[in-house]
Amino acid sequence: MTPRRQAEEDTPAMTETAHGPGPSPEPGTADPFDTERALATLRALCVPEMEGRAPGSAGHDLATRFLVSELTGAGLRPVLEHFAIEGVLRLAAPPYCGVEGPGLVRDLVHRAEFAEHPRSAPMPRPVSALASEDARPGHWTVVRGSTRGTGFAELADTCAARGAVGILVAQHADASGYLTKRVQGPTPVRLPVVALLPELLHAVTGGTVTAHVPLERVPAVGTNIVATLPGRVPDARPILLTAHYDGVGSDPGRHFPCAGDNASGTAVLCEAARVLGRAEPLDRPVTFALLDGEEMGTLGSAHHARQLRERKLRPDVLNIDMAGKFNGKVAVELGPADPVPAGLVAALDASGRRLRIPLHAAPVASDNRRYAAAGFPSAGVGLGAAHYHSPLDGPERIEADALHKAGLLTLATVRHLAARG
Repeated sequence: MTPRRQAEEDTPAMTETAHGPGPSPEPGTADPFDTERALATLRALCVPEMEGRAPGSAGHDLATRFLVSELTGAGLRPVLEHFAIEGVLRLAAPPYCGVEGPGLVRDLVHRAEFAEHPRSAPMPRPVSALASEDARPGHWTVVRGSTRGTGFAELADTCAARGAVGILVAQHADASGYLTKRVQGPTPVRLPVVALLPELLHAVTGGTVTAHVPLERVPAVGTNIVATLPGRVPDARPILLTAHYDGVGSDPGRHFPCAGDNASGTAVLCEAARVLGRAEPLDRPVTFALLDGEEMGTLGSAHHARQLRERKLRPDVLNIDMAGKFNGKVAVELGPADPVPAGLVAALDASGRRLRIPLHAAPVASDNRRYAAAGFPSAGVGLGAAHYHSPLDGPERIEADALHKAGLLTLATVRHLAARG
């Protein structure tokens, strides 16, 4: 999932439903959502060979082939949509950062105490210098303020003009205790940048910092996997189910399974495709889109939305992002859209009530926003994950009940939308 934004004040509220003993299968469904199958798909996407599924990696290509086989096995005919990705951030070798000073003498632990910074200039070889609060010739400059926007680029220009060799900045650890891994970033600044825990910035000031963080920007080709189940009614508006399958990739020597974000949503979509593919056709066609490049700024959904507009299609869109942990309510983001997607609201609300799954309006900052911006009725659905963008985001932390609820809610919503035209 991309970084969350604050919810819009006018986000339509979902009707919360009483939490009962748990959802039941759709009445009359011969082939219900199989949670064990979904878990098997999720685990397969999280093995070390998948390399965190970052675009441009061999593991990502392996994941693409695996998902094509999953949809083919469900009776679908997936089509691949390719698009260019300007640059994926990747560490070319294990990074290093060590300190020798009055306050600290030791090697720091990558991802726990220091990390690469997405705005860093290339660092092809180690940089060793004293760390100073001021921009001085031959020194690292310690910066405690923001690294966003043009202001940081201007600061880096000033430090470079004064002869500084690099910049040390603060980055807070997330709830898992790790410094978040990022695979996209704006134009790099003029100097190497290394992120440290805020409490370490004071300890390293006045000491010698030696760092080698070989961050590369590698062009890649993104791949959306799209397949459609035809409907019984000619020219009926399609229903579009989406989930992104790319991840943040793995560090050298450290695996990121990317289970909750977003092997979980991908597994839900694959199992929903299997269930609907074996059932009687619905009135409306259902398209399944496994999207790429979400972690790079929702590039895959932007590309797919353009394709749909060129074909003059206007689907109802339901995006599943993070279905690994149930916290008592399912987050739903509607739009932003004008008018409010009333059909989606009714379908989700009715499905949540029948299944006794509470829904509430909350930000789901993912591919659903690209489709909403393109003018399609769109909803993002998220249950959560224990530790996303972290090495701890593994299959062992996925709640089977969360996958089950997400699967049943997805299928019920699709059927409701199809029945209402």
